[in-house]
Amino acid sequence: MNEIEIVRNLRDEVPHRPDVHAEERRLLTEIRGGSPSPGRRPARLAFRPRWGLALAGAVLAAGAVVAVQAGGIGEPQDRPTIAGPSADRPPSAAVVLENAALVAARAEAADIRPDQWVYRKESQHFPHGDLPTFEMWARMDGQRTAVREEGGELKIGKGEKGPMNPATTQRDVDALPTDPDALLAHFRGMDRDMSPLSICQPNCPAGTETDVKAFGTIGWYLKFGPMIPPEKTAAMYRALAKIPNVRIEENATDGDGRPGIGVVLDLGPAGKGYYILDARDYRYLGTKVVTGDDTAAMSVLGSGVVDEPGQTP
Repeated sequence: MNEIEIVRNLRDEVPHRPDVHAEERRLLTEIRGGSPSPGRRPARLAFRPRWGLALAGAVLAAGAVVAVQAGGIGEPQDRPTIAGPSADRPPSAAVVLENAALVAARAEAADIRPDQWVYRKESQHFPHGDLPTFEMWARMDGQRTAVREEGGELKIGKGEKGPMNPATTQRDVDALPTDPDALLAHFRGMDRDMSPLSICQPNCPAGTETDVKAFGTIGWYLKFGPMIPPEKTAAMYRALAKIPNVRIEENATDGDGRPGIGVVLDLGPAGKGYYILDARDYRYLGTKVVTGDDTAAMSVLGSGVVDEPGQTP
């Protein structure tokens, strides 16, 4: 379940729909108290937000595109390798993501009380129109959730029971291994796809399906920011570096134009999934998917821990 679906739970009269993107448009329209804009069409199915997430990244790298294969130690030799662009002496994913892991490991772990709220502000950009920026608060004990469209009314309701519940997420994170190889194997073996945005599903290149699943799941957790212990964040960055076809794109931008380092799962014509990291401290900025000339992006514009819904860090 994603954040916008939580709004549906605050309104019993809104029916369940399998099309998550259509539900997002409907629910945000309900928050505004208006009707859907006739000039906006839904994004292509290839860019439907997964139930797990909504995050960052827009189109085009500003400057040289840099790409290097990041082969993992002990990876199966028969995994497909998809050709990508090259440059002289580009930074490798292994080097960049190891640096990110070292920075993450030195961070101080957040001490979050059960009665505090985890806050995020997010924007959503799709080929045929943007969805409104929204803010979300989730109480750490999982009992309450709040959502507000930017400039709109704060809606407070019961906490949802799925993976968006902070208490559930915390238990899941506590159980994750810190060894990158074990963590990657765990994510590959999960029975659900937690990708923020669909990169290539259901038509991913043969042999890449579990890599796509692992890449998407790592992004799902990175979005939670202060909830993820430093050692787990470090392990996730190291696991990313072990996924075949993960490359680094310098001077990438997110959906709101913020520059950063692009960590790219490059599947050639099938699509490219990005995580955008702040070049200064490797902080997660968001995700984007590029397929042909189309780009979908979700950006985390703010995050932190507060004492009450409606407060911002």
